[in-house]
Amino acid sequence: MNINMKTKLMDAGFMKKLVKFSNTNFVAKTLTGLLIWFIALIPAYIFFLIRWAVDPTGFWQEIALIIVLAIVAGWVQVGTIFFAVILTLMLIFDEF
Repeated sequence: MNINMKTKLMDAGFMKKLVKFSNTNFVAKTLTGLLIWFIALIPAYIFFLIRWAVDPTGFWQEIALIIVLAIVAGWVQVGTIFFAVILTLMLIFDEF
């Protein structure tokens, strides 16, 4: 490689970007992101598990169950998704 070409590439920041890319571990970040979202969706899993266990038969039972579980688990779900979005963005932009 020509010395002039090598210095131009180094001056352009190409080598810095290449080193930064080689230092990142894509598999670890992907698994961490999946784990964050798996934990964040636990209230939804609990909702579906309770709905399956209770097995409402009529319209009014279905509505009552959805309202009660949405009030109880809904706010927890909103909070966990809020923190999961923040953690995912921190993971993407290397702020950990």
